[in-house]
Amino acid sequence: MSNSTLRRSIAGLTLAGALAGGIASAEETTIRWALHPGEEADAVVNYFAPKYYEETGIRVIGEILPPDQLRDRMSIEAIGGTGRWDLGYHSPGWFGTFADYVVDLTPYIEKYDFDVSAYPDLVVESHMRSSARPGEYIALPTTPAAPMLIAREDFFNHPEEQAAFEAEYGRPLAIPETFAELRDVAEFFTRDAGETVAGETLESSLYGWADALGSGNGIARSFIVMLYSTGLQGFDENFQTDLNDPILLEVTDYFVDISKNYAPREAQNWAFLEGLNYFRDGRLAMATMWPQGIATVEDPAGQAAGKVAYTPLPEWEGNLVGYDQGVPFLGGGGVLVFDTPQAEEAFKFLKWMLQDEEVEWARQSLQFSRSAHFTNESLRTMKPYFEDFLPAYEQTLEAVFVRQGIPEYGAAMWQGTVDYITDVFSGDLTAEQAQDRWVRNIERTFRRAGYID
Repeated sequence: MSNSTLRRSIAGLTLAGALAGGIASAEETTIRWALHPGEEADAVVNYFAPKYYEETGIRVIGEILPPDQLRDRMSIEAIGGTGRWDLGYHSPGWFGTFADYVVDLTPYIEKYDFDVSAYPDLVVESHMRSSARPGEYIALPTTPAAPMLIAREDFFNHPEEQAAFEAEYGRPLAIPETFAELRDVAEFFTRDAGETVAGETLESSLYGWADALGSGNGIARSFIVMLYSTGLQGFDENFQTDLNDPILLEVTDYFVDISKNYAPREAQNWAFLEGLNYFRDGRLAMATMWPQGIATVEDPAGQAAGKVAYTPLPEWEGNLVGYDQGVPFLGGGGVLVFDTPQAEEAFKFLKWMLQDEEVEWARQSLQFSRSAHFTNESLRTMKPYFEDFLPAYEQTLEAVFVRQGIPEYGAAMWQGTVDYITDVFSGDLTAEQAQDRWVRNIERTFRRAGYID
């Protein structure tokens, strides 16, 4: 459906509600929201906006924008003071652009009793606070997300596979708890078509592990979860970088090895979520999965449905901080409340949707972050695999890396990661050359910003 068709559909929904009746004084209030595409946006447009209109007479119009245009279009309207949107998509890495144009949510949180403690502490730090506006709540979480490890449980539990693995590696076959174990298991399960796995003959080659490895953002998203698991943070509170540590070279060597030897060649064309159909179709023993990919993994038409093990990412042994599990990048987003006359009404709608309707929000959007999302019995039984997925995902969200809240974070760390791993993986630079360039670029960026002399 095109954006224009979608907007007409939304208008039709709200008009139908108006014709059906409502609160006359509230009909003049319209809340407009710039949305990132996804199941959560569909939930807002198709379920929550109509229901809120029915209950209050207040219109909520969601405009789903192309992801590659969203930030620029939001910033043009915010900086221009047009008031086009009362709510907007919040990516923590973008906040520097919008810091001067959003309201402090603290008074509204107190006035309407919004329960911040329902979210994991790291989600609050990442998606609700920013050093650009210290002491304030600057957004609410809607789609915080971090990747986890999935595996074909039936492969791991098969007696023939268990016996063969123990004979070759000298330990029992199990879901990896360390990245070293992950490489061994990935090697073990990488097989050619015609060989067998779990007693079945393979029609296509089987690969031990995969993630999106497309040049640029795809491979950076995959590599950065291992990078942070080593304990590297990029830079500290004094803006001194730690990327000159030898552990960066260790994790790079590991990542290149496992990606080139045990992942399909096609993965080097995959971006976000692409390639999970390989897991669905029985061509992967393990994969890194962001939660948005669970519907693909558990597709009833696939070979993996009902046979998936879910677990946090494994530990990088010898990491610099003492982590006992992988520490993935916390991505996803939330929602900003722009400084418009409808700001308070917009917050009231968010409070209603995210807290009063918290179980329904998870059910409709398939986004999970509040405590009730992990404890509510109806959610845990909504899908047969949620009983395993939800506890593992809750554990994942409790050990994630939070982006440092400076405007230069994107240039220093995200784009730095893109450039570093893309050039090393392609062979354009050695890891040592790329490391030296990254360190110098970060120091140059921070010096230009005035953080260091």
